[in-house]
Formats: sequence, C-alpha cells, structure tokens
Amino acid sequence: MPAPFRLLLALLMAAALSACSSVPKTGFSGEGTVQSIRELSEASMLATLAGAIGGAAIGGGIGASVGSGSGQVLAASVLSVVTGTLGAGAAQWLGARTRYEVLVRFDDGIDRAYKLDAPPAYKPGAKVRVTDGMLESAAR
Repeated sequence: MPAPFRLLLALLMAAALSACSSVPKTGFSGEGTVQSIRELSEASMLATLAGAIGGAAIGGGIGASVGSGSGQVLAASVLSVVTGTLGAGAAQWLGARTRYEVLVRFDDGIDRAYKLDAPPAYKPGAKVRVTDGMLESAAR
C-alpha cells in the first residue's frame, strides 16, 4: 500500500477512535460572589433577517413601478437597499428582548458570566452557587 494511503488510513482510524472516547457532560458547579449585573438588549436574528428581506422586497416592488428603463432599475435597487436596511432596523427594535448578564467570581478565582431571562433576585456582592450550570442564591 502506498505511503499516502497508509497515512490517510491511520488518520481516519485515529479520528474514529477519538470519536469513541467518552467525556462526561456535567455542568460546572461551585460557589462565588456576584461582581456585576448588566442589562442587555438582544435582537432576534430571525426577526432581523425577515425585516431585511421584507423591506427589500417592498422597496424593490415600489422602485420597479417608478419610471422605465435604467431609471427603473436604479430606483428599484436603491429603494431595495434603503427599505431593507430600515426593515432590519425596525425588526431589531421591535424584536429585542431584555436579558441580564451576571458576572460571578468563583472561589477558584475564575470569573464566569451567566445570561438570565429574568432579573436576578440578588445584587453585586451577594454569594451565589452554581449547580450543574444553574445559577442560584447561596443564602438560605
């Protein structure tokens, strides 16, 4: 067997063996102190894309009904870009949701950030616990 084929076979076997190894998929657990809480506004990527496509289609349709010849093509192109941009911006603004980023310094000295959908019940300086990736107050 030629050397390149042997090398390829060895690489394929190594890849297959590494895929067979099992790594436990457990979440991080530990205790730490809340360093900061930031309010974030996140737009939906799907809404932004839909707004851009919808806006471009509307603008292109309006531009196609203006004038004739190369002026019509220019109007359709310009209006597609302008209304597509406006549609994407409007969709981002309308589809935005508020999330909260909590920065925690753990007892091992490592900082980790967690994003929450609801405002947390704790403030910076509070002790928190993470169990299997879930952030909760350590005070009981």
